[in-house]
Amino acid sequence: MEVQSILLSIFAFFLVILNGFFVLSEFAIVKIRRSRLEELVKREVLGAKLALKITGKLDSYLSATQLGITLSSLGLGWIGEPAIARLLEIPFKYFVGDNPVLLHTISFVIAFSFITLLHVVIGELIPKSIAIAKAEKCVLLVARPLHLFWLFFYPLIKVFDFLAVFVLHKMDIKPASEGEESAHSEEELKIIVGESLKGGYLDSIENEIIQNAVSFSDTMAKEIMTPRKDMICLYDDNTYEENMKIVTTTKHTRYPYCKDGKDNIIGMVHLRDLLETMLSCDPPKELESLVREMIIVPESASISNILLQMNRRQSHTALVVDEYGGTAGLLTMEDILEEVIGDITDEHDKKSEDYHKIDEDIYSFDGMLDLERVADVLGITFEEDTEQVTIGGYVFNLLGRMPVVGDIIGDEYCSYEVLATQGARIVRIKAIKKPFELESEEK
Repeated sequence: MEVQSILLSIFAFFLVILNGFFVLSEFAIVKIRRSRLEELVKREVLGAKLALKITGKLDSYLSATQLGITLSSLGLGWIGEPAIARLLEIPFKYFVGDNPVLLHTISFVIAFSFITLLHVVIGELIPKSIAIAKAEKCVLLVARPLHLFWLFFYPLIKVFDFLAVFVLHKMDIKPASEGEESAHSEEELKIIVGESLKGGYLDSIENEIIQNAVSFSDTMAKEIMTPRKDMICLYDDNTYEENMKIVTTTKHTRYPYCKDGKDNIIGMVHLRDLLETMLSCDPPKELESLVREMIIVPESASISNILLQMNRRQSHTALVVDEYGGTAGLLTMEDILEEVIGDITDEHDKKSEDYHKIDEDIYSFDGMLDLERVADVLGITFEEDTEQVTIGGYVFNLLGRMPVVGDIIGDEYCSYEVLATQGARIVRIKAIKKPFELESEEK
């Protein structure tokens, strides 16, 4: 009888381990990303192909894990507690004598508590934590045995799945396998990218480009256009010399061409066409013959749609109009691209000042200034393992979210205030150096 109880106790411990296996399998196949498994399949990693197949039939394999958990838990309750209780009755006889009721009660309580502890800790919590932390390794490890279990109990699993789907349909709920494929929203993608930046998988420039690209289609023309009042145009009622003076003074490549003011823009004059006519034997004294057609878009148009139009019509400039048809502003392909990759400067653009001293230990920095240069100016040393290369990226990482003008955050050296932003990029930062406190060595 004693030997039988020992064997049953060992079997009970095996059931705890088996329960842990199914819990680990359940969380691993849910946690692992299919994109990661597809990558492992391409690299011909052992078990990856089967693991990918399992995630493709997630509902069915989750039913298998639930069946395994249920069977092992029922077996543990049926065998484990009585077996351990009988083992405990032997030593407790010396303390409680021949009182069978008291002996059984004490043995039952201790055995039940012990089995519960094993089941919760070893059979649930530990495998769950391992699967979440090491999903990739776990899913490759459990794929083969889980698949064999699924094959063995396939008829029973199909019955369970059919009954579950039948009940869900009666409740007018779509099963997961019939629903839409899970996808990430824009905000979720931004959070994922932000976490990747913190983890060192992306640098600040990659983070900025991805953040801007995610928000790209939400940006409207009126948000990034050159406003009407800042537009530099050529005019039909100007003389040729007056228009040429505008061209030589402003040094742009494209100019809207107006008749009777900015509300009647008939097209665009390209500098290349102008130069070709100037170099010809008989240059024209009027510019209307050089006017090209412009794309016309409303203020509310998405810049992603405008970019498609520009590519389709091979035009780099669009006229933005308001709801009444009047000129609201001008939009170029450069304006659109800057929304993704940041400022594009050429030899004619005025470069912003890298930094200037506002007061003692207070500086204003361009967000694209190298951290090394900032460290030299402030007389500090940033951590060697800092992934960011610009002060803007460094402060972005400290914030851990999209920057907003007025945000203030600090490190052990300085307090940083965001002065200007462009999309996800920090354009200007104010740094206030913290006073250096000497610690007294005297106690």
